[in-house]
Amino acid sequence: MGNAVKIGDIGTAHDDCGATPVISGSTSVKVDGIPLARQGDSLAPHSSHSRIIAGGSSTVFVDGKPAARTGDAVSCGGIVVGGGSVNIG
Repeated sequence: MGNAVKIGDIGTAHDDCGATPVISGSTSVKVDGIPLARQGDSLAPHSSHSRIIAGGSSTVFVDGKPAARTGDAVSCGGIVVGGGSVNIG
């Protein structure tokens, strides 16, 4: 179980690329008033490549997609780190 990830939360750095924020999420579900992020949602790109949330919950789905939680993988490396008040299994 991990904190829900929402727009504005961070995808950690990897290799020589810095951390970037989550920039897309659900249009129908919000956490603390901010759209919830899901597997497949975007993070701000690095200068050399794009990034999406690659992991998600196997039991909680939002708009048909796995909900993103702290510790879920980012496609190019790193993880997402949520700061919401909601925990997702």
